[in-house]
Amino acid sequence: MATLGLLITSDDALINHASGRDCDTVIGFSELFAGEIKRCDAPWSRILLVADSVSVLRAMLPQLVVLPYESKVFELVVGGLPKRGLVRLPHGSVGIRAVVTAQQDIVEEPVPHTRFAVRFRGVLPLADPLAAMLEGGSSAFQRPATGLRVGIEHDAAAALPWVCGDPSAVRFAAGSPALPDGAFSVDVVLATGGDAAAAGTPAVLAVGEPARRPSWRDLVDAPRDTLEAFVAHAQQPGLLPPVDTDTLRPVGFRPDAGTDEVRLRRLGGCEVNHLAFGGPGEWSSAQFDDWSGLSERVVDQLRTYRAVHDDPHAHQGPVQHAAFLAQAAAAALPVVTTGLGDTVRRLLGEPLADEIAAVTPRVLADPVRREAYAMSIRRLAFARHGTRQRWGAVARQLGRWSRPTATVSVILPTRRPELLARIAEQVRRQTWPEVELVLGLHGLERSHPSVRDLETAYDRPLVITEVPASRTFGDMLNDLCDLASGELIAKMDDDDWYSEHHLTDLVHAAEYSRADLVGSGAEFLYLEALDLTVRRHRTSGHRYTNRVPGATLLMPVHTLRGVGGWRPLHRAVDTALAHAVTQSGGSIYRTHGLGIVVFRAAQGHTWDPGVEYFLRGDVQQWPGFAPPPGVIGSAPTTPATLPVSWFDRPAAVSGTP
Repeated sequence: MATLGLLITSDDALINHASGRDCDTVIGFSELFAGEIKRCDAPWSRILLVADSVSVLRAMLPQLVVLPYESKVFELVVGGLPKRGLVRLPHGSVGIRAVVTAQQDIVEEPVPHTRFAVRFRGVLPLADPLAAMLEGGSSAFQRPATGLRVGIEHDAAAALPWVCGDPSAVRFAAGSPALPDGAFSVDVVLATGGDAAAAGTPAVLAVGEPARRPSWRDLVDAPRDTLEAFVAHAQQPGLLPPVDTDTLRPVGFRPDAGTDEVRLRRLGGCEVNHLAFGGPGEWSSAQFDDWSGLSERVVDQLRTYRAVHDDPHAHQGPVQHAAFLAQAAAAALPVVTTGLGDTVRRLLGEPLADEIAAVTPRVLADPVRREAYAMSIRRLAFARHGTRQRWGAVARQLGRWSRPTATVSVILPTRRPELLARIAEQVRRQTWPEVELVLGLHGLERSHPSVRDLETAYDRPLVITEVPASRTFGDMLNDLCDLASGELIAKMDDDDWYSEHHLTDLVHAAEYSRADLVGSGAEFLYLEALDLTVRRHRTSGHRYTNRVPGATLLMPVHTLRGVGGWRPLHRAVDTALAHAVTQSGGSIYRTHGLGIVVFRAAQGHTWDPGVEYFLRGDVQQWPGFAPPPGVIGSAPTTPATLPVSWFDRPAAVSGTP
């Protein structure tokens, strides 16, 4: 039997190192993009798929899943070194076929790429192993289109990236019926145009036609009524394709980036608008284009640079420009641009546009300000342009079921009534909309005046329970979890300060990382004995790890139950929980450390190595209480007013460069 090569890249070096043209039959990107299919009656002995990046692979998935090709052996070669979770080796079985062997090989030089090879006991269609490798795992956040089945018209190739790698999305072949019946019927059809759908047929979303994606020259030469129609479309968030936040994410962000900067440039001589970043000397990033957009391969290459300069004129038009900025923001790239036009601002949304327009290279010279900016634009891009958020909005417009906003139950034990008002403020002001506080009074009676004051003043869902002082800490946490109604459990401490976006960032991290347990780094500490704020371990975030601080963890309730809940211990319950997750084959992800300031009291610790311990090594210091931006509350030694954020202090005062 013969071998088949499918090439989703124009990178000749990658194709050559993957032996992509050595197959008996080779189908290139242009053929796949055009929807052409070469028939083969018998299974192939091997199918080799070479993709420029995971982003491009996912963009082409609706075309790949309808290809009538079968084999026992599948090999996938992806350019770059995809980070954890983007591609998974299947184990056990896929469909009805058992996995015989599954292997991953990483090649770093001369052309970095990763090869995944899987052999099955029987023949499978190409769609099955692709779905298993791109959508494996048990995360609470799965299908990008949130359950909608999406069909793409054969002549709407520009619409392929809209489904962001959803394996249930399909592209109809030319001449085939656009509305299949039965279990595989579609809910939405993406087309280049079309009339309103008739009753009982799928809705039609018109995307990708030239009138909705004008070039800069088109806008200059267009008559007034055409311009007004386009501006009216630009007021709607549906004009930009969703951002594939499963690949464009902040994993791998470098708070310690160097001083070099890179600039976007347009590459000439191509029918499709190709772009790349140029840096110091002759350095150049991998290429990408306006069709599939920014890829995780390019993002990984940019992580070590302090600033990423955009060039508005490098893009074909305002839609492509706005799409690039949304993608860069979702990936937490420290992007700098100039002259955002009104149309691009409308497409991005004013909050995100304002953040991007306000930043300067001087701001990015400070590591904390740079990271805070990158996390802020990521948060805004995720909420407005993220895959599941956008498709959820489409589902609601169509009157279809959509996943409701995830509910978070904050379990928070305390035995200190003097902190109850502060606890209420920390949780009440969280920006995540669905938050329940489950307050455990450990040895404290509910009749205490401070408890009654909290019940009267607190205006969000609240559960209060008394827990006997004799209960172990772990048992008490299990008691609180039993009372929680949220699908996600978050643990917070009573004496630390949290950002107003703390829970929002954790829920987002749970989605884009697909980890079983997430948390943030406990990098900022306020040392009461010295009236000093320090930052330690600032490079510990944005990565998969083996544990997260107990004061910041979040996980699905089904995962907590699956690992047996909290251990009945008096101390180190968070460490025991992390061990249970990893020993069960789960993963843990730590996001940025800007969401919490840990309070280190002057005395009263069971573990007290001395305050000097927290000043050792590579530690940043600021006098007084100097929290990152967005942190709620005030220092115990200052008046009960909102703190002046370190972010708002002059560099000379804060002691930063």
